[in-house]
Amino acid sequence: MKRILFVITALTLGFAASALTGDVNGDGEVSISDINAVIDVILSGEDNLAGDVNNDGEVNIADINSIIDILLNGPEEQLVPKEIVLDDSELIEAPEIIVEDEEAPEYGDYVENTIWSTTVYINFDGETATVTGKPSSVVVTIDGAHVTITSAAKRVRYIVSGSTANGSLKFYSERKFQLQLNGVDITNPTGAAINNQCGKSFYLVLNEGTVNTLRDGETYQMVEGEDQKAAIFSEGQILVSGKGLLNVYSVGRHCMASDDYVIVRPGTKMYLNSTSGHGIKAKDYVHIKGGVINMEINADGAKGINCDSLVYITGGRTTIINTGTSRLETDSLGNLVSTGAAGVKADWNLNMTGGTLNIKSTGNDAKGINVAQPFTFTGGTLNVVVTGQQKSVAPKGVKCDTDCIIQGGYFYSCTPSGKALDVDGTLTIADGYTTLNNTDARLVEIAY
Repeated sequence: MKRILFVITALTLGFAASALTGDVNGDGEVSISDINAVIDVILSGEDNLAGDVNNDGEVNIADINSIIDILLNGPEEQLVPKEIVLDDSELIEAPEIIVEDEEAPEYGDYVENTIWSTTVYINFDGETATVTGKPSSVVVTIDGAHVTITSAAKRVRYIVSGSTANGSLKFYSERKFQLQLNGVDITNPTGAAINNQCGKSFYLVLNEGTVNTLRDGETYQMVEGEDQKAAIFSEGQILVSGKGLLNVYSVGRHCMASDDYVIVRPGTKMYLNSTSGHGIKAKDYVHIKGGVINMEINADGAKGINCDSLVYITGGRTTIINTGTSRLETDSLGNLVSTGAAGVKADWNLNMTGGTLNIKSTGNDAKGINVAQPFTFTGGTLNVVVTGQQKSVAPKGVKCDTDCIIQGGYFYSCTPSGKALDVDGTLTIADGYTTLNNTDARLVEIAY
């Protein structure tokens, strides 16, 4: 330590600026006092990341060297990240191949593979609703514009239209069913706009040329023994298809949530806006096969896509703008822990083989992508920009708790105030790239 201090005394230059890298003591300039501030942090032994000048998650001699480098060579050039904005322009997608092999695991994910023998029409008209075409095995209860359907029928297709500012649609079904949104606008001030209590497949079809809007309420009226986690909630799978537009606004929970898995197919268009929770939440997996998805998330600790297991991106164009910051929570031991916002969070794997994923996170402590198990990137286009500052933890562009494998496509991550790519396990970058750019760990760009 004495040797370090001796070197420090020879450095007397200072660089004045606002929010300078290396300005540990916050006096508006980088000088010898900032080196002493880092030394104070090191000697105190406290977990204080204020002195983490090089954004590696630790405070040590490397941060002193970073300040010395600034004093000798001047402040480094500020990074200017890519511009990421919502994009609802048309997307040309390859024709989708419908799996027709009945033995294939994904056969049941396609609404086209079922012959829908019964059609029920639901129409909302302000404070009332009407239901027509129902068979005797479908029981309908209507309270104002709140419609509850209890069904034991097979192969039922429901077509819903109209608008209400105080209504909802709830299903108790023993069988899988199809719900076509045919130009509908539903607001439920006290819960989910659509609540599926059936654990079977829920085919959500957006009829071509229609605009459909769903809103939940700030406070949910819960039913004992039932979940209700989003403006669109399903106990079973949510399988989204069709060429219409779906707008979802959540002020109480999430925009869309399944206690099973969620699949979004090519041709769909969705805009998800949440000031209370995640954009898409699932337990088993989320698979974005195609379509155009735009999300605006503004809730502390919230994610654009949040899955307890796997996330697959194989097509489409998904753009997530997350302005949420970190949130303090109490863990199972009663300790306060910080949960940061993120564009995508997978508690298991994230695999991307195609499509485009654009993420911009601007809140403090935020991440672009947060993956607990390996992140495998073999194709498509990934653009991640994280511009928030450190409050509790350093911002991260792509955070992998284990391994990260990059083998194709275009990978871009920029985090001016943190780390662009943070891999706790092994980082593998396959040969054959045409661009490999690593700017002081704050920008990583790889192109094949």
